[in-house]
Amino acid sequence: MSYLIILDTNIIYNDFHFKSNAIKKLLKYTNHEPVQLCITEFNYNEVIKKYRDNVRPIIKNIKNNKKDLINLEIADLVDFKKLNANFYVERYKEYLRKIINENNITLIGYPEDEKLVEKISTKYFDEIKPFGENKVSFQDAIIWESILEYYNRKKPDSISNNHKDFANKEKTEIHEDIQSEIPEIRYHNSLKSFLDKEEDNLKDYFIDNYEYDEKELKEGIRNYFESYTGYERLDYSVHNILMNSDFEGEYISGWGTDGHIESYEIELLDITLDIEENVLLIDMCLELEVSFSIETIDPTFEKGDTGDGMISESSSNNILIYGDITYSLGDKEVTEYVEKDIEL
Repeated sequence: MSYLIILDTNIIYNDFHFKSNAIKKLLKYTNHEPVQLCITEFNYNEVIKKYRDNVRPIIKNIKNNKKDLINLEIADLVDFKKLNANFYVERYKEYLRKIINENNITLIGYPEDEKLVEKISTKYFDEIKPFGENKVSFQDAIIWESILEYYNRKKPDSISNNHKDFANKEKTEIHEDIQSEIPEIRYHNSLKSFLDKEEDNLKDYFIDNYEYDEKELKEGIRNYFESYTGYERLDYSVHNILMNSDFEGEYISGWGTDGHIESYEIELLDITLDIEENVLLIDMCLELEVSFSIETIDPTFEKGDTGDGMISESSSNNILIYGDITYSLGDKEVTEYVEKDIEL
């Protein structure tokens, strides 16, 4: 089947480096089938901006601690000469361009209609999608007009998590305002939704529910997470969710800190064989048993008192981490891992 597939920003924003199993399946499919995968130039620049918005505060935070690192004589842990957001943003631009070129992704240019401002303004005042009540969405209007201008009567599929601007109230179909301008368009609220509908067309490239040696796979996955790289990624995820969650202890309530992974169990949820690459695309869940401290500000602490002004209490909790793993059957090892979700 020949048609256009147009990706929205949030699909890439959730997976900046195209490592999830879903995006790998999509790229494999569109590289073999008569399908034109597209992204508008507006979306492309929006992805770059979101990447920049993620990088800048991280680098700023590291620089803000430079004095402490110097005082503790551990400043050599960081190469401050390279600690420049623009450097990493430019590097990501090169990476994204490479992905676009290698996978023949079409970059849809900005609309050139001389009456564009008038058209968008009319939709805004009439509350026609992607506008709506209490929703001023000029970005989405530019994206939609870019698609309209490019549209060439193929069957376009739009993949987006942006239900509010493009979908109906049930979040299952494209909104009627959008449909009226391109009757053939189909809306998918996730990559999984699209891939499920294309299941029959994917059978030449993937084998679902692949039979596997559970002991071997779990051992390979465990080896990855017990390596320095794998463990550091888990440790960061645990630290992040603890620091950004509220906990109620026996004596105090506060945030979590000083997390330590005591043990974990691996659950293999879904396994697909990529026939050409001879790798397994694994959806899995880690159940972590984590000990940590609940910490909060000591209300009795006064200036001049010894200590850091914090009080803490020991606690523990289970944390679930959902992720995608690429496992090489030839090398019998994990080659890529991307975290999808984490919950307490």
